[in-house]
Amino acid sequence: MNTGIIMLFSNNENEIKENQFDAFLNKNNAKICFVNNASKDNTLEMLKGINNKTTKNITILDVKKNKGLKAAIKAGARYLMNNNDISSIIYFEFYKNKDFKNLEYMLDVIFNMRKYIKRIANKESRSTLKNVYSLEELTKQQ
Repeated sequence: MNTGIIMLFSNNENEIKENQFDAFLNKNNAKICFVNNASKDNTLEMLKGINNKTTKNITILDVKKNKGLKAAIKAGARYLMNNNDISSIIYFEFYKNKDFKNLEYMLDVIFNMRKYIKRIANKESRSTLKNVYSLEELTKQQ
């Protein structure tokens, strides 16, 4: 079973750097889903450019109408759960984590949390977003 990672974007064209995701994408075996949540700028084109330059298979979902953060997370989670062998999903909003100089560090944090995620997954009662966790939520609970 794999871990899925959902990165949520909304009007982040100016914050996305061309090679920012290279080490992050090429180092891991997680299934990655970029969710563009109704951006009105060129965020979607930037994400497609990242996808074209990497050998990693990234899924890009384009949510046309902004129905809120939870709807964007659900869209990414449904796609990952239906199309991959996923045991848990971690999501984060790009704008909250763009200050990470090294997204590779963030990947290490995510994968070091696997044992912790398995412990809380057994206690989880949510049905729609079962085994879907916010990176922010996980780091606060540790």
